[in-house]
Amino acid sequence: MNMLKDTNLKFEIPKLTKTNRSDFIDFWKKEYSYFNEDLYNDNIGQKLNKERILSLYKWKNGHSKISQRKLQSIERVYLERLEDSTKVTNMKEGEEYLNKLDGGAIWDIFWLHCLNPKLFPIFDQHTYRSMKKIIDGKPSEIPNNRLKKIDIYFKNYIPFFKSLSSSSSTRDVDKALFAYGRFLKRGFSGK
Repeated sequence: MNMLKDTNLKFEIPKLTKTNRSDFIDFWKKEYSYFNEDLYNDNIGQKLNKERILSLYKWKNGHSKISQRKLQSIERVYLERLEDSTKVTNMKEGEEYLNKLDGGAIWDIFWLHCLNPKLFPIFDQHTYRSMKKIIDGKPSEIPNNRLKKIDIYFKNYIPFFKSLSSSSSTRDVDKALFAYGRFLKRGFSGK
């Protein structure tokens, strides 16, 4: 058997390099993949009703099935407030509204996003990790405390997100930050 010499082979590994904001977003948004993206695309920004809300939370959940416990939470925390949710038109109202909710911080923040996707970006462990790596030079995991998550969202993440989305679509920024944060945790396989 003929043995190949390493000098003749072309081994490669990816190398992360510093770049600008636009190239960062363009690269990482292409690395984005998520379960049932159509559940998000077909329902976000539309007039909310029970079916759309359930579809959006199925998407957020990352699975086609939502546990009975989570379904009950969606009913109690979000669907019951659908009628009074149209009043969330600015940051102050969003923060006050969020403090009245009693779901998990990330799902409550997602509810704000569902109510007003242009004003309230998606926030989760991956987008938080991206923000920390971009700002501090090292990734960090999201705190477990509900109030800390909400405080970080309004005081840190929204201003950070706005600075990135000033020259790109908000959805592209969402995708890029999610993909980069997932990469920081799991590598290129995303698993």
